[in-house]
Amino acid sequence: MSIPVVITGVGVVHASAIGGADALAGALSATAPDLRPIDALPEDLIDETELRRLSRVCQLAVAAGRLAVADAGVEPGAALGLIVGTEFGDFSSTRAFADGFLKAGPAGLSALQFPNTVMNTMAAATTIALTARSSSLTLNARVVAGELALARAAAAIAAGRARTLIAGGVDQVEPLVAEALPALGEPAVEGEGATFLVLESGDSARARGARVLARIAGTASRALAARPHGVGRHDGSRAIPAALQAAGLDAGAIGWVYDSASGDAVRDAWQARLLARALAPAEPLRASLRSRLGAHAGVSAMGLAAAAWTTGSGHLPWRGAAARGPGLVYGLARGGTEVALVVR
Repeated sequence: MSIPVVITGVGVVHASAIGGADALAGALSATAPDLRPIDALPEDLIDETELRRLSRVCQLAVAAGRLAVADAGVEPGAALGLIVGTEFGDFSSTRAFADGFLKAGPAGLSALQFPNTVMNTMAAATTIALTARSSSLTLNARVVAGELALARAAAAIAAGRARTLIAGGVDQVEPLVAEALPALGEPAVEGEGATFLVLESGDSARARGARVLARIAGTASRALAARPHGVGRHDGSRAIPAALQAAGLDAGAIGWVYDSASGDAVRDAWQARLLARALAPAEPLRASLRSRLGAHAGVSAMGLAAAAWTTGSGHLPWRGAAARGPGLVYGLARGGTEVALVVR
């Protein structure tokens, strides 16, 4: 990557942890992570006005953004940009808005709910809260939304299009979605939350004396041949070799992997084949956060934050084994979207 990209801050809002990088370390060390919905957010993250004005998923995003900025020690303001990944957006507000019309016609439509039916409502609320006036982007994708947002942010910084970006994922509990997914062959989504990271150029971090948690050495996102919502027949990854090439590494250098296994047996098996072939003959340690902390965009973004923790601690969570060398964060969705990020 032409310009070094580093991680300098983490903001996590999850039932198992609310805080920065240190809070995440505690959640990764827990033997029984919590998957319950988040009861309440601290008053110093969301004030009374925001509780009344913002929808629940927007509150999660704003809280995680504030935590990430504080953890990185950067000042909110015009120099900040934001990239948000989400699997379902503010589906609850969209459903409530539609239900109002179905029950009472035009008179049942809510002007207050309407703005939340737009997919980028979480990004809008967070940029306002952080007075971030640089670029703002929302990515909507199943399974890989968080990784995709982080890869896009890293690529923008590496290309010199941005200096400091907040990126990550957010989703909330939505019973209707949880009921529908099993009919598509997927396990129901458990848990909710948001994870945002502060990414910046190496020069920017060095100039302000920032703590560097890890370096993103290479990223890539690609599309594999697969039917919509299906899995492919071929086992050749396109994203992993591209990310390794960007990082200047051979496949054998990867010592550990955070993947996107979540209990979707068909997709998980396809992912295992792709990883085995792309990283052969090495057999790196693997861990999945989605299978333990919930299958949503907040957890998919948490994979990169956890990788930063692994570079410092030398361990994978729940594995009890040392993790050596550079690592890989990998996400694969039904339909063939894959994302790879090399961390060192």
